[in-house]
Amino acid sequence: MTSRLLRSLSVTAAAAAALALGLTGCASGAGSAGQGAAGDTIRMGTQPWLGYGQWYVAEDQGFFADRGVEVELSSFNADADVNAALAAGRLDMANVGAQAALQFIEQGVDVSIVLLLDSATDADAIIAGEGVGSVEDLAGKKVGFERGATSEILLAEALEGAGMSFDDIETVELSADKVAPTLMSGSIDAGVTYEPYISEALSAGKGVEAVATAGEFPGLITDVLVVRNDVLEERPDEVTEVLAAWDDAVAFYGEHTDEARAVIAAGVGSDVADLETAFDGVHFYTLAENRELLNGAYTAETLPALIEVAQRIGLISGDVDAAGAIRTEFLGE
Repeated sequence: MTSRLLRSLSVTAAAAAALALGLTGCASGAGSAGQGAAGDTIRMGTQPWLGYGQWYVAEDQGFFADRGVEVELSSFNADADVNAALAAGRLDMANVGAQAALQFIEQGVDVSIVLLLDSATDADAIIAGEGVGSVEDLAGKKVGFERGATSEILLAEALEGAGMSFDDIETVELSADKVAPTLMSGSIDAGVTYEPYISEALSAGKGVEAVATAGEFPGLITDVLVVRNDVLEERPDEVTEVLAAWDDAVAFYGEHTDEARAVIAAGVGSDVADLETAFDGVHFYTLAENRELLNGAYTAETLPALIEVAQRIGLISGDVDAAGAIRTEFLGE
C-alpha cells in the first residue's frame, strides 16, 4: 500500500538486490526482465489487499480477455518485494501505495502514475491488545509496522495528532501480514496493518481492538497503479484497455456486489463473511472519478499533503514533482 521502502531499503538498492539475487515472496512468477512486445502478457504486481481487488474481478469475469489484453497477476506479501520487482524490470506495472510511487519518482525509477485505485477509511488501522485503548497509550510500547509502507504513514500521522513521534514508541519492523499474529502472541503491544488482516485479528477473540483508522485522516491512504514508461510508450493501447478492464470490474462490483466481494475475498485469501464490514472501508475509483481527480484535487491537494508527511518522516528527502509523474491520457473519455 502506501509508503513502503526508503527507511530500510531504497528503491535503487531494492532494484540492485532483485537483479543480483532474484525475487522472493512472489506467489506466481513475474517473468523475465525486459520489455515485452505488443500482444505479450502484461505483468502486474499486486498484494493481498482489498483495494486491489477489482483486478481479481476483472480476471474472474473475463474483462481482460474482453478488452483484448492478457494480464498476469503476481501477488507479493510485502511492499518491498513488489517495489523491487518493478524497479528491477520484472513487472510492467504495479499496484502500490501513493507514497511508494513518490519514492520511485525521487529515486529516478522511470514510471508514471496512470490510475487512482482506491482510498481507505477503516480498512487500514492501528490495532492493539489489552492495555492500549488509544494512540496516547502507545507511549513506551512495542509497535509493529512495515517501514516505508502505508502503515508508516498512518502511524506517523496518528502519533503527530497525539503530540507524539516515533521516538515515543519502541518500533518493531514487521510486514502487514505478520502484525496480527505477532500481536496476538504478545510479542508486540500494537501494530499497523490492513484488511483482511484487521478483521481476522478483531474476530480472533484475543481482545484486539482498533485504536485508530485511516478514516481519521481523509485521503491520506490511497493506492495507485504505476507503469514503466517504456511500456507506456510502446504499448499505450494495451495500457488503456487494462484500465478499461478495471472500470468494467468496478461497474460489475456496483451491480453484483455480493458476487464481486466473494471473488475479491478469495483473491486475498480470506472468507467473505469475515470482510463484510471491511469492504465498506474501501472506495474503488472509476475512470470518470480518475479523470476528475487526477486532473484536479488529488494532484493539487492530496499528493502535496502526502509529500509533506513523507518528507517529515524521512520517506523522501526532497521535493517531488508528483504532478509531473501523472499521465491521464490512458483514462479514456
